[in-house]
Amino acid sequence: MSLLPSRNHRHNKAFPLPERLINGQSLGDVAQMKFGLSTMSYSGCEVIAVYNALLLAGIPQPLPDIARYMERFRVLGGFWGTNFLALGRCLKRFGLPAKRVRRRRKLAAAIGAGKICLMVYWTGRRFLSPVHTVCICQAGEGEIAVCNEYNNCDRVLHEPTEAMLAKRLIFGYVTESGIGPAGQTA
Repeated sequence: MSLLPSRNHRHNKAFPLPERLINGQSLGDVAQMKFGLSTMSYSGCEVIAVYNALLLAGIPQPLPDIARYMERFRVLGGFWGTNFLALGRCLKRFGLPAKRVRRRRKLAAAIGAGKICLMVYWTGRRFLSPVHTVCICQAGEGEIAVCNEYNNCDRVLHEPTEAMLAKRLIFGYVTESGIGPAGQTA
């Protein structure tokens, strides 16, 4: 591993973050944290999704530690975030095994069963737009709680299940855990 992850880890530890869900990656101290040659504000959605999933599962980990581990999977120096094919490996590394799924119905069934999931999707046209990764879980009947859906929204958003799953899905990651004792999506 290069010196960059170690230097970024030291930089990121200077920002004390409260142990709560992170929403709005371009807001607050998290926006100033580094990931690869970029910042969390621009390229940190996968790191934040893993952080939020771990917190919801009741096994919180410090964000700088998660970012340091995930830097080994960064794409284009971190400017394109993390390789989304490695998200299952990252979750497992921190104690939350997950299975990658490609079908919306499997993702919907997992959410309906109370599982914590990650969703990787195109924000616009396939292959011509950025990719975004969010942590999602059931919020109520027919409703999904979405963590960090927009980089400038500081709260968990609640969306109808059909609307969220209608996005241009690339992959979903279904964890083996539901919301733990420390997890809350308020």
